[in-house]
Amino acid sequence: MSFGMSACDDGGGKKTTAEICNDAKDNDGDGRVDCYDTDCATDAACNTNNNDVEICSNGTDDDGDGLVDCLDTADCATAANCQATQENCTNGQDDDGDGAVDCNDTDCATAANCQTGSCTIDNIFFDSPQTCDTGFICSINESMQPACLPEANFAGGTFYGDCGANGECPKGSGCFNDGTNNLCMPFCTDAHTTCPAGGACIYGVQGSDVLFLCGPTDDCDPVTGTGCPTQGDGCYLAGGDGSGLCVAAGTAATGEACTSLDSCLPGHICADAGSGNQCIALCSNTVTCTAGSCQSIGQNGLPAGIGVCL
Repeated sequence: MSFGMSACDDGGGKKTTAEICNDAKDNDGDGRVDCYDTDCATDAACNTNNNDVEICSNGTDDDGDGLVDCLDTADCATAANCQATQENCTNGQDDDGDGAVDCNDTDCATAANCQTGSCTIDNIFFDSPQTCDTGFICSINESMQPACLPEANFAGGTFYGDCGANGECPKGSGCFNDGTNNLCMPFCTDAHTTCPAGGACIYGVQGSDVLFLCGPTDDCDPVTGTGCPTQGDGCYLAGGDGSGLCVAAGTAATGEACTSLDSCLPGHICADAGSGNQCIALCSNTVTCTAGSCQSIGQNGLPAGIGVCL
């Protein structure tokens, strides 16, 4: 007895196909289908309940093949309840179960009712002009792409504070988890580093190489590295406006190699001055250099009034 899709010669030159025991077809043309065919007596799909038909919506493995309902693709592939649900873009429901409703679902990007005006990454910020149609605001969707989203998405939360009950945040920001809390973090980019008051463009976004986030800054002095309330923290330069951020203090001294800003002692930046990334001391009109001279390199990102000791 043979199984599979191989053919055998019945001696008269006619080719017949072996019976497949779980495809609801009479493959070998003997008038018997699947487990009703004696060829399938020892097949795993026919060892139990071999006369029962799979019911595709009762949560039971009716035909005993180890597959239940829609997982039994041989028997339930065409069952109505086993067809993938498509998102209806106008009914206010998450039809396909992906967590996004109607025009917030990328499946609806081309739906007529979701054509809501022009939105590019240049218009997603808190201070951007309105480019979307009435009732929509230009922001970032779940795929990290610019899109006109319903105004209701922005009817809650505060910059740098908690998101609304349903993830709402003010225009120009999104609801992101910082590892502990869901916070409304304003968007920024290399071309738009301006942040709402009290913040600086300091965080990256997973899934995007062009989008960044503004984070809250601290009342401290990044040039001296002082002013942080928590012992062991140091103040580091966080934004183009000279604001500072308190984080655990690094230990690398002037001239030592570094991998990030907070690798260095407070009062330094991590930058390449021609010999690879190393810790370079900051200076200002009131903070002088202990070695080298205070040089302004504002065109390379340092704010006015702050320089480096080289």
